Amino acid sequence: MEKGKKKTAKKHIVVFQDETGNVLKTAFVSHGKKAEPPEIPSKKGETAHHEIVFQGWDQDYHQVEDNLVVKAIYKEVPKKYLVMFYHENGKMLGMEAVPYGSPAKAAFSPVKKSSREYDYIFKGWNVPLDCITEDTNVKAVFEEKRKTFIVSFYHEDGRLLKEEEVFYGASAHPPENVTKADDEVYYYRFSGWSVPTEKVTESLRVQAVFENIYKEYTVTFFDNGKEVQSKQYHYGTPLVYPDLKKKGYDLSWDIQEEVVEKSMEISAKWTFSNTKGKIIDQDGNRYVITNPSITNGGVCCISYRDSSSRVVLPERVKLGDYYYRIEEIGSNAFSGCDNMSILILPDTVHIIHDKGLSKCRRLKSIIIGKGIHSLGNSVFGENVHLKDILIHGQNIKRAGRKLLEDINGNLTIWVKPGQLDDYSKLFHARLYTKKIKMKAKV
Repeated sequence: MEKGKKKTAKKHIVVFQDETGNVLKTAFVSHGKKAEPPEIPSKKGETAHHEIVFQGWDQDYHQVEDNLVVKAIYKEVPKKYLVMFYHENGKMLGMEAVPYGSPAKAAFSPVKKSSREYDYIFKGWNVPLDCITEDTNVKAVFEEKRKTFIVSFYHEDGRLLKEEEVFYGASAHPPENVTKADDEVYYYRFSGWSVPTEKVTESLRVQAVFENIYKEYTVTFFDNGKEVQSKQYHYGTPLVYPDLKKKGYDLSWDIQEEVVEKSMEISAKWTFSNTKGKIIDQDGNRYVITNPSITNGGVCCISYRDSSSRVVLPERVKLGDYYYRIEEIGSNAFSGCDNMSILILPDTVHIIHDKGLSKCRRLKSIIIGKGIHSLGNSVFGENVHLKDILIHGQNIKRAGRKLLEDINGNLTIWVKPGQLDDYSKLFHARLYTKKIKMKAKV
């Protein structure tokens, strides 16, 4: 090769022919390069349901390394037909191109909205799709299925009694002989179901309904074995006791119930109203029963109030149905009589207890009746204005050793002439001072 001349690449001849050998194109292609084919040859004839179509070339021409003859390849294939898919309501769902004699894939799943009474199930298409031979319109076919609902029957306590599947519009069949056990309060009578079960149009949870009927209990009251009242009560009703009365006695009952929970027989119990030791308030004064006798009862006055300057303690006081003698005076019994300057005790008073007449800040004179026979300690103490004590009683047998303690001022104790010596000894002469004197009074 002469110096200075350019080296050229080797070229190959590529001839493109149809299936019968007719030359479609001749090309010179550099070694290793791609040949450019002619335009795709048209169809080469067809039958009623088939056509001949170009399939490709019999040689690879993309990297030419030698001279090539490339022939077109044709193949007879079935014609394709259009299958149009429609919903029952006429709405187009889609389409599919299907080769002659082949089945359609029908890749559609049509749905139809349920009605109140029916569900609709897609069953297929109105024409066969297993062998398509022409353009075809098909419509979805639905099977109607009547709806069913579950009706569940429950007891009031939540127990499932029965479940039933019921067609739309049909009636359910409730369980029979549904009962509820009695309790202390009620009988229970089945009265029906919580919702109707005729013409069912939806799933239902139905509960048994019971009517509550109060149980009746009999309560009978007796007094001394004799029936005084018999009455019917509902369970839980407040119990009303008969209003029985017996003079001088308090009523109670051998059974104490506020409400009725069972049948009962209840008997009256009578106790004497004013028992020994019972404290009673009467007209602002307070007494304690010392002798509960009905005819000869006695009390101790433990608190007495009177706004007068001259206070006269009565011989008797009515407590409840009976009168009682005031026989004793308790500690500080008259300390609430703020204006009292004179105190007169009746002949019924036998005993004045410790400090019985003390703490009467305005008291000046005390007159003690004939019945007194016992005086406690410091009976007259802390009465700063006390001047005179007149004792009518002639039978004092006991006097506390500290009877005259806490006497702050000059005091004269007046007694019957015949009692002066005896009472002087009884009251302990050593306690007499210049301030305290005992004198006889006719």
